[in-house]
Amino acid sequence: MKVKSLEDAEKNPKAIDTWIESISELHRSKPPATVHYTRPMPDIDTLMQEWSPEFEELLGKVSLPTAEIDCSLAAYIDMICAILDIPIYKSRIQSLHLLFSLYSEFKNSQHFKALAEGKKAFTPPSKPTSQAGDAETITFS
Repeated sequence: MKVKSLEDAEKNPKAIDTWIESISELHRSKPPATVHYTRPMPDIDTLMQEWSPEFEELLGKVSLPTAEIDCSLAAYIDMICAILDIPIYKSRIQSLHLLFSLYSEFKNSQHFKALAEGKKAFTPPSKPTSQAGDAETITFS
């Protein structure tokens, strides 16, 4: 792609906006990167499936471990990946890649964005209940 400079850019905001939009369009049109794991890993669609009603009920009673838990980072990664059915092999790098890819998918999902927006306007009942697929319950620090 040809890159050009713009003289007196501060005097030409429309050209800057056009350039930003063209770069955004370029990024939107690029296909997502393909990753080939060395060991079998579940696909994102499988990991995004709704949890069983029993597990959802359990989440309503017991919260997920937070980053404040007294354990090593490696143990915390192992716990979170185990909860999300992400296998861990010798190295955690590929598991972490899948974990963050899953997080990104939830974050960008139109379904969960709408659920989160609806949830903000919703007054929770006196007895807490779990909502399926609530990706905001997991915090990565």
